[in-house]
Amino acid sequence: MQHTEYTALLEQRVPEFTFTDNNDVVISRLGLSITLFFKRGYTLEKREKILACFSRFRAEFGTHLRFHTHSFKGMKKYSPENIAKVEDSIRNKGIYDYGGWTISDAKNMSEAPNCLMRYLDSREAGGDKKNSYLSLVLPWFYLKETQGMARFNDWLTYLCQQLEPDSGDCGYCLNMPFDFDDYCPLEYELAKRYPSLQVNANVFADAMQYTNSSRGVNWITVLDKRYIKRLGGENWVRQVLSRDPAISIEPYPGGLLIRAGQYPDLTPLVAGLSPQYLAVNQLIRPIRVQPQEGHSLHSYGINQFNEQSTLAWYARYDQGPLSLSPLESGTPALVTGNWTTPSFPHTMRIIHQGEMAPMGKEGEVIWWDLASEVEDDGHGQAPRS
Repeated sequence: MQHTEYTALLEQRVPEFTFTDNNDVVISRLGLSITLFFKRGYTLEKREKILACFSRFRAEFGTHLRFHTHSFKGMKKYSPENIAKVEDSIRNKGIYDYGGWTISDAKNMSEAPNCLMRYLDSREAGGDKKNSYLSLVLPWFYLKETQGMARFNDWLTYLCQQLEPDSGDCGYCLNMPFDFDDYCPLEYELAKRYPSLQVNANVFADAMQYTNSSRGVNWITVLDKRYIKRLGGENWVRQVLSRDPAISIEPYPGGLLIRAGQYPDLTPLVAGLSPQYLAVNQLIRPIRVQPQEGHSLHSYGINQFNEQSTLAWYARYDQGPLSLSPLESGTPALVTGNWTTPSFPHTMRIIHQGEMAPMGKEGEVIWWDLASEVEDDGHGQAPRS
């Protein structure tokens, strides 16, 4: 698709995401997000890198920024003096204390911004397993500009270099006010209509769900090398995704960026699902989040995500149950388990998730997972990963 075609189509859809209240205050806008989950956010080294990200954000959007909120007392006014004080507070906070900061171009906490940067770190008490996260949201028209894609890629490269993310994603999202609770039904309805819309309202709470998993496919899926290993290794990932030339893969420090198409998708469900998103989703399903009981993308309320619709959202690109076995030799296991093969009667072998099934003495053999009949929960999850 040509750039002009893409931007024209995008402009047609933008009004569907723009809502105002009775006072003509904009309460939702389309945004373009980079959301990264990373470890060791409590360390001073990582905090300095987070502050470097905020400094770059202020350098690009400084003349537009006018609102901030954070985890510290006072310093409510967005001013150079208070910015410096918040930075010092982040540097000097205890490793057992949470830190967070949001800066945007909104007038106040009741208006939806065009651009924002937000982070929330983890505490040392959670060890290295807990996630911190940082989200950069750019205006929807960012890619419309001539150098927009290059600038976006520069941002993504920079953030990955600074944060060394464990996982993450990039795609369109709905920008809502910082005081967003009343507007979650908008995100819910639009997410049902547009499968590629990333649900980010409660990402600060959802981050704990992704300590050892990905939250799924989007335009760009960010995966640490430990996940790539669980998928069969980089060579296997490249081999599988090379079937679609519109999907590209590039490295970042510690992992891979999987790009499902030239531009982020924003196709309504009635028009069909992106074939590139479907292909990437099929590959990464074994490492997708297995939500804890009670997990919901929204706080429970009328016309919002609940536990059941949250499960359905994670599985929105699934094409039927995930087939765990049979497993051909030379292909990676989707789950860790006990496997057997008719080629070696009365034998059993542990094959780990991502490990290539072994060959037989005379070549290829078929392996069967002894627990495969009970492993798929109907949402494409692989519980033993």
